[in-house]
Amino acid sequence: MRLAPVLALATALLTPPGALAQTPSPEDGTATAELTDLVNAMLAALMGEGEVTAQRLQEEVAEAGGIPFRRDVPVAFMGHDELVAYLRDVLDAEYPPERADADRRLLLAFDLLEPGTDLRSLRARLLEENVVGFYDERPGRRQLFAVSEDQAFTPMNQIVLAHELRHALQDQYEDLHWQLPEEVGDFDDRRMAWMALLEGDATLVMERFLLARLGALGLAGAGGLGGGSYSDLPLAGMSQLSGAPPVVRDHLVMPYLVGRDFAQALEARDGPEGMRDAWRRPPDSTEQVLHPDKFFVREPPRVVVPRRAPAAGRLLSQGVFGELLLRSLLEEPGEAPGAAGWGGDAWRLWDVGAGTALVWTSAWDTLSDAAEFEAALRLRLARRRGSAATREPWAVFEGPAGWRFAVRREADTVELVSSDDGATFDSLLR
Repeated sequence: MRLAPVLALATALLTPPGALAQTPSPEDGTATAELTDLVNAMLAALMGEGEVTAQRLQEEVAEAGGIPFRRDVPVAFMGHDELVAYLRDVLDAEYPPERADADRRLLLAFDLLEPGTDLRSLRARLLEENVVGFYDERPGRRQLFAVSEDQAFTPMNQIVLAHELRHALQDQYEDLHWQLPEEVGDFDDRRMAWMALLEGDATLVMERFLLARLGALGLAGAGGLGGGSYSDLPLAGMSQLSGAPPVVRDHLVMPYLVGRDFAQALEARDGPEGMRDAWRRPPDSTEQVLHPDKFFVREPPRVVVPRRAPAAGRLLSQGVFGELLLRSLLEEPGEAPGAAGWGGDAWRLWDVGAGTALVWTSAWDTLSDAAEFEAALRLRLARRRGSAATREPWAVFEGPAGWRFAVRREADTVELVSSDDGATFDSLLR
């Protein structure tokens, strides 16, 4: 089950963009509860406080999304303590320590995480502090939950449940849990593209659900709640997510934002039937999500095979990094010109006994795209790690805790090699 903090997202979407930067990041449960109460009061004044049932919510979601439910979706309530216990069980089943450790080492090898970060604990905390509703799509579960101590449909969890009901509907048409092979990790571009499709679609339906409620009261304005592209929303004010490392924040939130823009483009072209087809044949890459025209013509990513490997080592993970996470790597807002022109990539990550080694190779649409990305990557590493040393044809950067990073370009490909083991690093460069 892939849970994400919907409360933070919903709060951001319902807050004027200019106010997001001034929204305090609550440091304790009391502040979080006060923020939630404030949003609920605001929404109650806007949406009205008529009787709400699970059946009515389901009908509104079906109408907002243009696709009917095949069967009813019961809603179960749980308190916060029950949520914490449930999420711990989910993490044990879906994100065991060895998988979290492989992800941690991968992000360290990309210089996206500081040494000493406990990725699994961080993820658990973010979920516990932010989730107010979720759909568990695991076989044998398939259950929708609302987090509410008084077991009531508050205005906030009605909006969140509209989002999660859309996930339940998606699951009635396509088995969400088994769409991707289990070995495709959380930081793999293929899973990011799949999540962007699902979360973007559910976010668009959530927006329409709210607009329909406001419209019934004569309060809905023209256009969407975001007033344009959701990918332009500032992220730093998003509830507790502001305390997360940027790559973790982007990984959790960006599928909602860029996915919503993708869903809007898809429905504008092909309507609800186009969305149903996309659930069956999802985007192959986040490049297709970020540039929908590439999805419409089904432009596939290039197949890339890293050419280097340590002399001895145990393979921890392999996958595709993709354009969306490259934006996080380059720390480029907006269109991220350095990541544009991505054609395909592949990483392999090894345990080398004394440490970790990464080899990542990326392919680019043109020679100039490759040169632009190489320059952007070198600039980013220099900004964080100081000037490069030259070991032709590599530019080498010294990182924390013994990590070293090397970059080189050859024609339309760019390689990144990194390791916290000196001997392994030197052998890879040779």
